[in-house]
Amino acid sequence: MQTSPTPEIPVAKPARRMFTKLLQPFAADRAVIAPVVWFVLDWLVLGIAIASLLFVESMWIKVFSSLIAALWIARLFVIGHDACHGSYTPNKKLNKWIGRIAFLPSLTPFSLWDIGHNLAHHGFTNLKGRDYVWTPYSPAEWAALRWPRRLMERIYRSGVGQGVYYMVEMWWKKLFFPSSKHVGTRRTSYTWDSLLVASFAVLWIGGLVAWGIHSHRSIPSLLFFAFVVPFFCWNCLMGFVVYVQHTHPRVAWYERRDEWTANAGYATTTVHVKLMKPFDGLIHYILEHGAHHVNMGIPLYRLKSAQARLAATLDERLNSEIFTWRYYWNTVRRCKLYDFAHHVWTDFDGHITSEPLINQRSLPVSN
Repeated sequence: MQTSPTPEIPVAKPARRMFTKLLQPFAADRAVIAPVVWFVLDWLVLGIAIASLLFVESMWIKVFSSLIAALWIARLFVIGHDACHGSYTPNKKLNKWIGRIAFLPSLTPFSLWDIGHNLAHHGFTNLKGRDYVWTPYSPAEWAALRWPRRLMERIYRSGVGQGVYYMVEMWWKKLFFPSSKHVGTRRTSYTWDSLLVASFAVLWIGGLVAWGIHSHRSIPSLLFFAFVVPFFCWNCLMGFVVYVQHTHPRVAWYERRDEWTANAGYATTTVHVKLMKPFDGLIHYILEHGAHHVNMGIPLYRLKSAQARLAATLDERLNSEIFTWRYYWNTVRRCKLYDFAHHVWTDFDGHITSEPLINQRSLPVSN
């Protein structure tokens, strides 16, 4: 199914600087003591969850503790994410220390996350060739792919493959000792930060093995519940979050920078996914995403208020969703490939599944 280009309808293009300034009071309102306490408490909960797995025999408790560990790895990562933006506290050096330590359980090198996330993703959100997070293939690119890569893409976009996507395409290729193919420049900090998280992984795994030998407990069981499950479930949660933040039948991708700039790609390519309390707080409000992209200096503990201010000022309803599984699976079904020429989403067979997105943001989206 093909469509002819739709005439563009002029729309008001919000000025990035204006909205950054609008939310600046939330970025300026940063604390020190409370964020440090939250950081320590999150580490304490993670430590208790992992420690409990060294002693318990109940399968249900093992599963529960593993999932709690995964969630608290995610919470610490969000703290590290804020610290890497320099927004968690007003102290630059403290942010760097907190960020590196908070990133350890997710095995994320601080400086590599900084270059990929802060510069590439935030600087050029949904601009192909610059932003590499969940970049869709075009139908022509899909047709040229070999079957193994097609299979991986089908798994990634199946709705249950986000963990595999994040672990392979993001963590393994771009964050954990990445090759020059994936990181153009080479800096000493990249190597040292990779060595830091690798050393932490060795201590984590080695400690579990040593405890198993000392306590005569099953080493495979300890490794599975105290490392493999928490780390993989963390990857699933992270892959899911970054997917819903920027993938939607109403969210465009761009190949040309002039199109991206003209259509305010920095502001229109995010999705504010609303969760009911207390789930939003459980992940440190990371899905209050529009405000974060407009002003990266807003700390996580001010995001909810900043998002409310942004919503009251900028009509962002087209990029807001109350999370439901129906909405989620509708997005998964429709957002497989992206036709950059006509700015529509398609499925893997090339059938168009969205309305044209460039300057058509007021049009209804077919189901």
